[in-house]
Amino acid sequence: MPLIELWQRSADIVLKYNIKQIVSSAGDGVLSDSTECSKELRHYLNNIPTEKLFEHVDYCLESSFDRSGYVLQDIVNELGRRLDYVVSDGLYQGRINKIGFDGIWTAPDGWSIVLEIKTTDAYRINLDAIAQYRTKLIESGDITARSSMLIVVGRSDTGDLEAQIRGSRHAWDTRIISLDALTNL
Repeated sequence: MPLIELWQRSADIVLKYNIKQIVSSAGDGVLSDSTECSKELRHYLNNIPTEKLFEHVDYCLESSFDRSGYVLQDIVNELGRRLDYVVSDGLYQGRINKIGFDGIWTAPDGWSIVLEIKTTDAYRINLDAIAQYRTKLIESGDITARSSMLIVVGRSDTGDLEAQIRGSRHAWDTRIISLDALTNL
């Protein structure tokens, strides 16, 4: 039974599932761009209580599973919707001739935020690539120059990444937030 149908019939049962079980129940269970699985997952995330989103964030960070980073991306974008941003979901995986952002959040005043979501800051992030996403989005008319970049990191220890940003030419238009801080908003 498709996840959306199961949700409509027995939401109380579905709310007992962990996020890995939810993904395996959505579509064919393989989370990829523009699939029934991603459509059903996003529908589910859009309809659950916020506290359940927080549980799913914790599960993604504590239990690595296939495509857990993609799931985390959808959860973060759903958090943006709940903070009253208009959200454009990005691609799970970059493709040739496509702009590889994780999400765009647009505030009521028109300011846009280009998101990059990482489970950890253990690895260096190519800030030039993220800035290039923003530049390409401006050139394509998807956002205006009234925009910035936000890196959302799963772990609270963001010191290395903060230093990387401070020491780069992108320090003026790049911000960072931990998922813990984001969920506290």
